[in-house]
Amino acid sequence: MGEFYFSAQLDEQTTLCIAPLSDRRVELADTDVEDVSGYFLYKTHGRDEPEAVEILAKVTSEEAAFTLREMLRLD
Repeated sequence: MGEFYFSAQLDEQTTLCIAPLSDRRVELADTDVEDVSGYFLYKTHGRDEPEAVEILAKVTSEEAAFTLREMLRLD
């Protein structure tokens, strides 16, 4: 699986993302993540650097990540 990053700014402090989770994102996550492989749908909260990460879903394949990206109109 390649490493793609799709996102859209929801407001001044919130970004919606589909991407693999970095170690830093895992540290900031609102839930424990046992398997960090693959893609996740998540929100980051904070202006320049995220202060919190809200994981919404694990995306099961690269194809699913691209489909979700199109549905949510992420760049």
